[in-house]
Amino acid sequence: MGLAVVLTLLSIVTYHGITVTSGIATWVWDWSADPGTALGAGCTPAVDHQRHFGRDTVGVREYQGQLVTVIEVDGGEGDQPGRHRHRTAQSAVLPVGAVAENLRQFDIQLEGIDIVSVEVRGGAEAAKASASLDEWGPEEWGVVGDKPAANRRRTWLVLRMDPQRNVAAVASRDSLASTLVAATERLVQDLDGQTCAARPLTADELAEVDSAVLADLEPTWSRPGWRHLKHFNGFVTSFWVTPSDISSETLDHLWLPDTPEVGSTVITVRLTMRAGRPQMSAWVRYHSDSRLPKELTSGLNRLTGRQLAAVRASLPVPGKRSRLVVPGRELRDYDELELPVDQVQEHATSSSAGQ
Repeated sequence: MGLAVVLTLLSIVTYHGITVTSGIATWVWDWSADPGTALGAGCTPAVDHQRHFGRDTVGVREYQGQLVTVIEVDGGEGDQPGRHRHRTAQSAVLPVGAVAENLRQFDIQLEGIDIVSVEVRGGAEAAKASASLDEWGPEEWGVVGDKPAANRRRTWLVLRMDPQRNVAAVASRDSLASTLVAATERLVQDLDGQTCAARPLTADELAEVDSAVLADLEPTWSRPGWRHLKHFNGFVTSFWVTPSDISSETLDHLWLPDTPEVGSTVITVRLTMRAGRPQMSAWVRYHSDSRLPKELTSGLNRLTGRQLAAVRASLPVPGKRSRLVVPGRELRDYDELELPVDQVQEHATSSSAGQ
């Protein structure tokens, strides 16, 4: 009887919106899981799908009955020939509210949409990070000139769908894949040509996102720690953002533009629905040569004991339940949250790198 009461209390008592049992389970998994196996699980080969009368071929990844697709958003730098759009904004930005509006589309209910943005610092590594899309050829990797090369940023939307919650929508379409592809195409149409360029990724391109999101992290050479991941090339450290602090300005500060020891930064904004209203949460991951000084990340909350789970949560991997749960808040109509998505970023010098 006493044990049952304790277990019940642990399952309902929360800290920053996270139940004690959920936190403990994640810590145990983080410490016991093999990084190579944990980060590779779910990275299954995607399959290309094109709907009847659809314009694009969309890669769909399936794992444990769950599905994901990926949309790339940018300023149109890599547009394919023949793809024309009219965009009035000078700099490409992604309106988060417009993305959240697509969590429910008529009879389709998405489990969530993750906005994952990766920035690699200037120089040869930035060239290599973008070379998979044939933007820079290998012969250009070492040609960065006398001046520091601009940082390279890429941003994706990861759409997640649980078929069991969309039985009626699936029944009225050709297949499970066709249902998610329909939602993907609708989101692309809503975004493309407004304030940014958007296009769905094929199966081959989706596979490339896995390595891009991992940045320089090699899972088989990584060792989980309480406060960071240690790997052969340095340290990987993740933090969650206090929900009330999530704003366009805060997310921009997270890039730490004046911190040379940070080689890559990965920001994830997760959008979900609760009680009919969009919710958002955010976390950031830094890849550095050495441990980050505390003053650089003041105002952020370290994902203690959940470093491996934080890396996995940013990957375009299907799953019934994310092992990472971070506090979030409602996305309000007046938030006007926007993320710059131009692929070349030249940060101005700022006096404060942290929040």
